[in-house]
Amino acid sequence: MADPEKPAAKRPHDAAKRIGGPRGLNVALARLTNPLVKRRGAAFGDILARWPEIVGPLLSADTQPEKLHYGAKDGHGATLEVAVTGAQALELQHLAPLVVERINSYFGYRVVAGLKLKQMPVRPRVAPAPPMRHSRRLSPDEAKRLGEMLSDVDDKNLRQALETLGRSLLGSV
Repeated sequence: MADPEKPAAKRPHDAAKRIGGPRGLNVALARLTNPLVKRRGAAFGDILARWPEIVGPLLSADTQPEKLHYGAKDGHGATLEVAVTGAQALELQHLAPLVVERINSYFGYRVVAGLKLKQMPVRPRVAPAPPMRHSRRLSPDEAKRLGEMLSDVDDKNLRQALETLGRSLLGSV
């Protein structure tokens, strides 16, 4: 019989209980990959998406991030390859330290150590489409009021254009 005052001998499987037991592979992989994805994978996507906010409207019109190159040693910032039009290449070369500083301050840690400029045409940014406005039919009172406003217009084409404009303005939701 075991003596209650003596501590029980530790068995090898007790160590797993002390640290919380066996864990799934996804937990171990997440611990390893999350810092890498945070530093490397998501950084370029964020730079690309937020480029106009990071560098400002003047530089973003003639520049575009192309690639993020990481060095062989971990812990060092990457080199950001930036496409730039011929007119802005010299200016961006002089502003490179400021752009690197703005990128790193945006992320809160050193993502980019330097810029590599690549003189080439820059693809124009596609502005998001404005939200669609839905139009509704005008009520009889609104249609009557619009007709009264346009009664003094003699030119048939002008009256039709103004009526179309009035219907779209009054009927927009």
